[in-house]
Amino acid sequence: MRKGVVVLASLLALAGCTANGPLAPSSTPSPTHASPSPSPSPSPSPAESPSPSPSPTIEPSPVAVPAWAALHASCAAQPVAQEALLRLQGATNTVLADVSNPKAPRTLCGISGGSFQPQLVTQTMISWYATQGAPDRPGTSVLAILDLVTGTSTVAATWSGGGFLDGLHAWSPDRGFLAYVASDPSGVRLHVLSGGGDRVISTMGSVPARGVNPNEDDAYLAFSPDGAYVALVQTFTGSGDQLQVRRIIDGTVAFSLSRGTMATWGSSGSRLYFRQPGSSLVQAWDSAAGVSQAFGQQLAWIRPRAGVGTETGHVFTVRDAAGTPHTWLYSHDGRSGGPLPNPRSSGAWINSTTFFYVEEAACGANCGIGPAWQPDGKTFTFDVAQQAETASKISQVYGIWPRAGQL
Repeated sequence: MRKGVVVLASLLALAGCTANGPLAPSSTPSPTHASPSPSPSPSPSPAESPSPSPSPTIEPSPVAVPAWAALHASCAAQPVAQEALLRLQGATNTVLADVSNPKAPRTLCGISGGSFQPQLVTQTMISWYATQGAPDRPGTSVLAILDLVTGTSTVAATWSGGGFLDGLHAWSPDRGFLAYVASDPSGVRLHVLSGGGDRVISTMGSVPARGVNPNEDDAYLAFSPDGAYVALVQTFTGSGDQLQVRRIIDGTVAFSLSRGTMATWGSSGSRLYFRQPGSSLVQAWDSAAGVSQAFGQQLAWIRPRAGVGTETGHVFTVRDAAGTPHTWLYSHDGRSGGPLPNPRSSGAWINSTTFFYVEEAACGANCGIGPAWQPDGKTFTFDVAQQAETASKISQVYGIWPRAGQL
């Protein structure tokens, strides 16, 4: 058993929960001008395959989630094979839904409490971030987990934070490693929590006050589908590499760039796609092959997301000179794809064959200080197999099960 599996198992045991729902699949292991490409750090050889080794652990005492940070759940159905955390049109609370038919999501559990953004850890468990701090005033920050079936919850990590990027977090595919960002006026730190303890694997400068360019600025934290690496890509800290890929085995750098943005892992293995701020060249770092150009054509993609299935590819937004959004679907190997009709943006996969996206319209005199095109409240799903779009009652997607690396 990998060392990290202990961390979630320990939390679940202490909270009186189970590690998975009954249908869980078995696990296998935004600046605006371009600058010259930095030289990447050495890539590992093809033979390298980091894998944490077992070590003795001491289970901590459970920490109750404070009332100001709590979420609650009420479930009316059993877990299913394809799930998503959604916000439905006109609703104020998040739901866990069966999305085997994404045209008609079926509510399994209702989630109530604060206005936090949860993500799925397992079929029956969510995690979320809450803080009493602020960028200029550190306060208590927590990452909490909740078993949706039993209603029991506990704190997974706590620190003094509240700064920009604070609480960004991700779970490894086997749910055994938790990566999270702690931010306060002194700086930004990337932590990895496992059965071996909580360790800081990267320290960056604080986040200076400035405006945000939604077409160039982004923050992305995720584990590779094979669970061997964790990537943090962000454009906000005052110092430190914007793109960092680190080995889970020891936290060391596998690849880094001083400037990087708009990243996503592929659907399998350890291949990270990204571009640099102000650039339209999409590149890919591979743990075995190093860095290469990912696609034959240059696309200044915005918030790309790789599908959870090997046949789905990437969905992303590209804006033309007038700011009009175009949603693209492109294969993982960069050999096929293109834009879909109609002004759409913000694609997010719901299951292995369907993604969700939003309609935008020119806002004219109603734009205020925002861009010339903005969401108009209409949303859709797109079935890749049928190449068909359907009007949707979903307003937002927070997370899905299974994720990449869990199929």
